[in-house]
Amino acid sequence: MDLVLKGGLVVTAERVEEADVAVKDGKIAAVGPDLPPEGAEVRDVTGRYLFPGVIDAHVHYWMAIGDLVTADDWFTGTRLAACGGVTTVIDYAEPASPAEPLTASLERRLKEAGEQACVDYGLHQVVLPGHEDDERELAAVVARGVPSFKVFTTYNQRLSLDAIGRLLEKARRLGALVTVHCEDHGIITARKEELIAAGKTDPAYHALSRPETAEVKAIRDVIALAGKAGASVYIVHVSTGGGAAAIAAARGEGRPVYGETCPHYLLLTAEKYAGPEGRLYLMCPPLRTAGDNEELWRHLAAGSLQVVATDHCSYTPRQKNAGTAFYNTPSGVPGTETLLPLLYSFGVRSGRLTLPQMVKVLATNPARLFGLYPRKGDLAPGSDADIVVFNPRKEVVLTAAHLHSAAGYTIFEGFPLQGYPEATYLRGRLIYEGGRFLGRAGDGCFIPGRR
Repeated sequence: MDLVLKGGLVVTAERVEEADVAVKDGKIAAVGPDLPPEGAEVRDVTGRYLFPGVIDAHVHYWMAIGDLVTADDWFTGTRLAACGGVTTVIDYAEPASPAEPLTASLERRLKEAGEQACVDYGLHQVVLPGHEDDERELAAVVARGVPSFKVFTTYNQRLSLDAIGRLLEKARRLGALVTVHCEDHGIITARKEELIAAGKTDPAYHALSRPETAEVKAIRDVIALAGKAGASVYIVHVSTGGGAAAIAAARGEGRPVYGETCPHYLLLTAEKYAGPEGRLYLMCPPLRTAGDNEELWRHLAAGSLQVVATDHCSYTPRQKNAGTAFYNTPSGVPGTETLLPLLYSFGVRSGRLTLPQMVKVLATNPARLFGLYPRKGDLAPGSDADIVVFNPRKEVVLTAAHLHSAAGYTIFEGFPLQGYPEATYLRGRLIYEGGRFLGRAGDGCFIPGRR
């Protein structure tokens, strides 16, 4: 053995048990009581939880929109991930234009990540208008280890509902999962025009510009398309109770519909937009109401939503404040590093989730949905030794100074936490401990997904 973690509480999606974890050649070799050290390094983790490495299934590192580039690149983004107990991230490969082949955009993105990433990574493939009909390219992407496609129902890169329907049919044949940003473009466009005409363009009006009805309608439309195609579908960053209810209803009928939400939709409300730093909180979809917060927690606990990810898309305050209105302020917030401690403090400690439920939505479910299981998402013999040593008694007040994003701020400034990652192992190697990052650029590996 190379390493034995002794005396901790092992938490998986199925159980909590006092057990040792032994590591050999980057893999978990054994989990059980009183494992012999056999010459290995031994670490006493009594009183700590041992979690599988978290998977943040929705991040945007080093994302460029014209001349605007996110603050966190693949190095800083995956460094902060390691410091938060996240050992695998799934980012996006997006063609530079509809003329660029999907496979070219994918290889370009893999090269970028391979030079910088400090933790393991996968990719989702963005499908632009016209790509949905190129089954040869879609099949090549899946064969390369990217079994998930991303489409939008709004923005310039949106696909029509007919095009999404055709993509869903091809995805079913290819064994791929289509993930969708669901906001109805017509509703958003009409509301934006109304607000501009009324001179209501500052960040305080952001939530009004993208109402709940836009999300709910788009989710229902996409679920209907998936049903017609006989395909699975995954709705990203669900922000409303109504959207979660639509997913729950479909699942109640036995349909393969999956949903993801984010910590900011669980913990913050649209009141943030009226404050002096309203632009810093601007993301799409927007923050909603306290009622939506509670409904999302309820659906998460009930299993109607399967994943909590962050949609980490960080900009500096200077980049944010360059915007002059809600519609031209860069959209996105940092979040990967705070994912696990927030969900533990406000999910588990508050009684909203059990420990196994938390592990399920942060690790096991994303691993299963995106074809990484059982290599990722579990603490079991044969799985990668991605392990988080978590101290449930450690008290932390979140501040930007404490965190590692190049954005330089957190939307959870001042949040009091009890419970925080103490150490992170990536394939058996210590990459974070006690506030210090110990990894290196290029340590991360591409993990092909196989659904």
